[in-house]
Amino acid sequence: MGMATFVLIHGAFTGGWIWRRTARALTKLGHEAFRPTLTGCGERSHLLRPEISLSWHVEDVAQLLFHEDLERAILVGHGYGSMIASAVAHRHGGKVGGVVHLDGVLPERGASYLDVAGRAGMRGSRQGGSDWLVAPPPAESFGLTCRELARWLSVRLQPFPRSCLSAPYPYGRRDRQLPGVYLRTVGAVSNAEESALKAQAAKASLMKMRVAELQTGPLPMVSNPGRMAKVLQAAEMEMGLGSDGGGTGATPGKKGRSCARQQSDA
Repeated sequence: MGMATFVLIHGAFTGGWIWRRTARALTKLGHEAFRPTLTGCGERSHLLRPEISLSWHVEDVAQLLFHEDLERAILVGHGYGSMIASAVAHRHGGKVGGVVHLDGVLPERGASYLDVAGRAGMRGSRQGGSDWLVAPPPAESFGLTCRELARWLSVRLQPFPRSCLSAPYPYGRRDRQLPGVYLRTVGAVSNAEESALKAQAAKASLMKMRVAELQTGPLPMVSNPGRMAKVLQAAEMEMGLGSDGGGTGATPGKKGRSCARQQSDA
């Protein structure tokens, strides 16, 4: 099995920090993992401003590919980050080996994230914020059963630019010429969210992507990073980018894993 390069792209309200445990687990498996933080998010929240757009976030990842000299990178997009992964693959397909969508939105030119995902894509975001900001959802909406992890998440969730979610997607479909895998998490989501994710998974299947379910709840990169890393490793091989074959590895994990085990499994 050869070394792969993963670029882990976070979704709305979070930052590169949400992929930290999974990045460590991928490194232990012998891979290279980058977890960029999009402008205005996470440790870059001091740059938050009204003019931030989806195209800014696409450029964040494109600049990472260039400055780190990455080739045949596997882009992994979570939620809103899935749109960023698709756009980067469209614009810079020569540097991308494939795309993994984790509970992602498969974009269409002219349609916004909210057009495709609907209100379910906001995951219970609180009222408030401002004309140009969307307040983050409560941590409990992510279904984390470990209180320590839930507190860790809660203090890091931040408002997100509304325009990134509501502006039309301006890119084409060249990303669909690349190998793709769609991973849909199951558990601890509302009926509306489950319906929206099922619709995206069905769309991925029609696009000839490999589709798999993860019985992990909506944040496997936090609650079960070791398994998330193995699923990504298997997805890379499923796309024909590794030296060996294999499935997506998305099989139910053992029940009753302790909170401490979850946090150290990276």
